Parts: sequence; structure tokens; C-alpha cells
Amino acid sequence: MKALYYSAVARSKLAVNSRTVLGVRRAIDRLPLLGRAFLAIRRSAARLLLPKRLTWVQVEGGLAQDLWLLLDLDREGGYWIGTYESEVQAFLRRVSLPGSVFYDIGASLGFFSLAVAKCVGPGGKVFGFEPESENTRRFREMIVRNKLDDRVTIVEAAAWARSSAGIGFVRGGRQNTYGGVAADGVRPVLAEGETRSVEAVSLDDFVAQGHLGPNVIKIDVEGGECEVLKGARQIFSQDRPALVCEVHHQGAANWIAGWLAEMDYVAEWRVPDELFPRILLAQASPCDARRVALRP
Repeated sequence: MKALYYSAVARSKLAVNSRTVLGVRRAIDRLPLLGRAFLAIRRSAARLLLPKRLTWVQVEGGLAQDLWLLLDLDREGGYWIGTYESEVQAFLRRVSLPGSVFYDIGASLGFFSLAVAKCVGPGGKVFGFEPESENTRRFREMIVRNKLDDRVTIVEAAAWARSSAGIGFVRGGRQNTYGGVAADGVRPVLAEGETRSVEAVSLDDFVAQGHLGPNVIKIDVEGGECEVLKGARQIFSQDRPALVCEVHHQGAANWIAGWLAEMDYVAEWRVPDELFPRILLAQASPCDARRVALRP
């Protein structure tokens, strides 16, 4: 009964945060007194109705259905219900075949790493790249709970254009998932925590170290997506992996469109009403000629 209750509350919270009511919320937020009152009510209701501690729950639907996750149900209900980034889940379900290798760049808590581990089966392999220690601690616990140690490996480093023993990383602040590398003129779009040094590795270097090359790559690095791709030119030329990437601004969208055209990839863009972040779904062109026009 407790699980059903928490599920109902989590679904209600997701409904309040949905696009359907986003316009109403924005209108209310523009009224200073009413907006602050509405925000306070929402936060207080969540604190009162959902547990304040991390809770083990079994995913109700989607690609990760039946996996056990250790979650903050107030902030992470979408993982539990199974609705988190449903378009990304659908794409990964289609391209993650049994026995394939998946690189999860910006793995965060490991939701997609664990979900794809189900798809690739015992003959497949998942590498989750995540430099935030608070995230990897929970990620590791969930790997063990789901008995996926044989196919999921955490790489405690940031994927970047170049390998480095130490590169600047801004922690998320309010939310650990907002963290990202701050280097080479790039800064994460939402991070507001302290800056620390983390290890960085280019994906081409990672493969050169003897690791399996990827069949599928997912990138979600809060604005550093171009730098990740710069460090993976050899992989995209030779291994030709499918790609799903969250893109955070127009400059990145333009650069990636040109880069994919050069690599002879076909792309689909999922653009929300607010324009960014947008989702890129890309696969190697079935044509030999590099003439596919991609529009961000």
C-alpha cells in the first residue's frame, strides 16, 4: 500500500511539472506574491507527502521496468514511474541489441546504463562515464542490487576532447545531475556548486587503452557535448555507433550538425517549445556518399 501511495503522489507531482500545465505555472510565477506562494505550497506538499530519505523502489514501466533504483522520490519520480525522457528510452530500445556495447556519457545515477544493460544482455557491455562521486556512490549500489556487475562498469572520469589527470568540474549545487566540466571555454549550463578537479578521458583514448568500442553512445553533459564528440572522431569514423545526445544551445546544435554531416550521419532533432535543451538522435547513413543535409 505504501508503494501505491508514493506512486500516486509521484505521478501527481510529474503532472504538475508537465508541459500541459507549464503555461499556467509560468503565468502564476509572473505574479510575485502569488508565484512565491504557489512555489512554497508545491515544495511543502512534496516534503510532507513523500519520504525525506532515499528509498528503494522498483521501476514501474519503460526501458528500466522491474529494476531496483535508490531514489529521492521528490526529485526523481520520473525514473521510478518510467516516464523519464521517454523518446530517449524508445531510441535506445531500438538500437541497443543483445551483445552490443553502450557508452553512457554523463551517466549521472546510472538510469540509462542500467536500463540498457537489460537490453544488451549478459553478452553485452555498458560503460557509464560519471565524475561526480555522489552520483557514482548510488550508481554502484544499484548495480549491485540489480546483479549487473558482470556487464556494467563505472568509469569515474569525465569524457572530453582530451585526456587529462585533472580538469575543472563544477558540481551541480542544488542538484547533482547539473554538474559538468568547465574547461576550454565551456561551462555547464545549470551548475552552481564548487569547482573541483576530476580526471578526463577522450573516448578515442579510452578505446585505445584496450576497451571495447561502442555500438551506441548517449551524451548528456550539460553543455559540453561538442567537446565529447571532438574526442571521439576515430570511434565515429570506424565503429559508426548510434548516437543520442542532449544539446543545450544553438552554437552546439550548429557545430554538431556540421560534424555529423562530415561523419556521414543522418540525424533527427526533437525540439521542445522552449527550443533547448533538444534531443538529437543520429545513426550512420546507409549511403556511402557524404551528402546528407542535417538541419539543427
